[in-house]
Amino acid sequence: MLKDISENNQNVKANTNKLAALRKHFAGCFTSDGAFDLERFKEMLRDEVDVKSEGYSLNFLGKDYANLIASVDTTTVVVPDVEHNSKPENKDSENVYISGDNLDALKHLLKSYAGQVKCIYIDPPYNTGTDGFVYNDRFCFTSEQLQKRLSVDEEEAKRILDMTSRGSSTHSAWLMFMSPRLQLARQLLSKDGVIFISIDDNEQANLKLLCDYVFGEENFVGEIIWNNATDNNPTNITTEHEYILCYTKHKDALESVWKSKLSAIKDLLVEKGKELNEQYEGEALQQVWKQWFKENKSQLGKLDRYKYIDKGGIYTGSQSVHNPGKEGYRYDIIHPITKKPCVQPLMGYRFPKTSMQEMIDEGRILFGKDETKLVEIKLYAHEYQDKLSSVYVSDSRTGANELRDLFPEHKQIFKNPKSTDLIEHILSYIDVDDKYIVDFFGGSSTTAQAIMQMNKLDEKKRKYILVQLSEEIAEDKEAYKAGYRTIDQIGQERIKRAAAKIKAENPLFAGDLGFKHYTLKEVPENVLDKMEEFKPEEATFGGNMLELFGCETVLATWKVRDGYGLTSEVEEVQLADYTAYQCGDHLYLLDEGLSDDAITAMVDKYGEPTPWNPHHVVLFGYNMNFGVQDALKTNLPLLNEGEKQVKINIDVRY
Repeated sequence: MLKDISENNQNVKANTNKLAALRKHFAGCFTSDGAFDLERFKEMLRDEVDVKSEGYSLNFLGKDYANLIASVDTTTVVVPDVEHNSKPENKDSENVYISGDNLDALKHLLKSYAGQVKCIYIDPPYNTGTDGFVYNDRFCFTSEQLQKRLSVDEEEAKRILDMTSRGSSTHSAWLMFMSPRLQLARQLLSKDGVIFISIDDNEQANLKLLCDYVFGEENFVGEIIWNNATDNNPTNITTEHEYILCYTKHKDALESVWKSKLSAIKDLLVEKGKELNEQYEGEALQQVWKQWFKENKSQLGKLDRYKYIDKGGIYTGSQSVHNPGKEGYRYDIIHPITKKPCVQPLMGYRFPKTSMQEMIDEGRILFGKDETKLVEIKLYAHEYQDKLSSVYVSDSRTGANELRDLFPEHKQIFKNPKSTDLIEHILSYIDVDDKYIVDFFGGSSTTAQAIMQMNKLDEKKRKYILVQLSEEIAEDKEAYKAGYRTIDQIGQERIKRAAAKIKAENPLFAGDLGFKHYTLKEVPENVLDKMEEFKPEEATFGGNMLELFGCETVLATWKVRDGYGLTSEVEEVQLADYTAYQCGDHLYLLDEGLSDDAITAMVDKYGEPTPWNPHHVVLFGYNMNFGVQDALKTNLPLLNEGEKQVKINIDVRY
């Protein structure tokens, strides 16, 4: 398989993926020699689409190179952490943590999870100049190869290679880094899937244009301004915010209204108010509600202020009587007990006196114990409106404090982590029960902790896939001195500590608190070169994938590429004295020593009345001589002529 990938990569160009998509949906627009007929394409669209020439687009050095990188397949292998994955808390987990380059990880994930991810949240490098970002993708192209593949001149090819070889934090480098990752991310999303991307002023404008290019301007959902800090810098304009951009795969497929978990709590409070009013009245009603509120306040989220009840239902007090931003109405409201004028809002009342008197008469105005407290409007639970606002306010230091709680022995184990509150706030509006949430800039694993906490509260079964580069930690950092050598080690440890905390505080919680761990590893260049030169009819060479990485890695890599994901189980199947491996509809023959007896046993097994009929038999070609391959190709097709009529596809991989 790696041999095929390596050979195919030699012919990949910047537009390969796009042409493949066009071929799939518009096969009639290709000529007999494989060329794309643009005029025929326009003719097909003429009655449906108004084709216009648009002069506005995003351009940057390396744009075509980024498209090329998105099209080139990965030759890395997926190495399972066997010891970790076999632990009781992890062996049945559907959560996944991948250590490796997220570009490679996305290419692996697409084989199994394309079109299945409901939500992606990423916090990429902001390219601030101090966040350590440099373009670090490593691809071996010569200037001549780029000129040919990208149809660029020698000067531009050399500029691209210079940017990639020396590392660069320019705007072009950042866009070239982000573009292929977003292109692949889009393919992961389900039709109604959404992606949230954190960013700041350094690249916000460029990111918006890049996302318009990748997802389509029409699929822009909105932008959240995250008010997260108080900047004490006295010069110019103080920076007290970041951004979160949101795009979807197909906006027409989105729910018309997003409702958070608070909507369910609201409905619960409304029904609880009705229930208690049917059973109690007067002081008894107040006491029963007071006790229920005390016991459940911690689970009410933003609705934990709804601590009152009357015949109209459960309610809270709202200070929206004041006039915001400018001078309002001025008049006295007499306190019903002290008979003194109540203190007025700073900018006056927002309602005229007649409207205010009507609300007082209707019992909609709440008074304090005396005239020193502002009056409030009675706001019932059924009137509560929850929405994902374009402005979100929270202290960015919360994330650091959360991490410090989990790592009390360290002052700063990770710099600038996001808070779980932020992630939970966003995800609460997206219905992701029993679906995957992907974060391919995993960092300190805030996303994983947030998902576990949300599952604990509402008992849903959200799953995560996190990817984090095994980026080395500098020796002068506190994390290094604490024994951590790479950032992904911190991320994994955080998940374990957060899971232990949740379990300790909620011993009856039976949700998924484990994760399976995989590492992406490069295949040595000399092995890939040998693969390209390898001829099946000649003797096998040493140093193949099985010899280098072992059976578990080959199986993990293959099953992902065959669409079974990273958490599916592989079963051993005994064929006489030979062990084969089955996952779903695939039977893998990896090991040496496949004998005639084993082939006979496999053919007989297909003929048994028990329901066993994997339709794909995969051979590891280096371990199967031509005699074995011929025997299989001769015997297995005969099963199609038998009573069960099993049609078997034989796939030889190198």
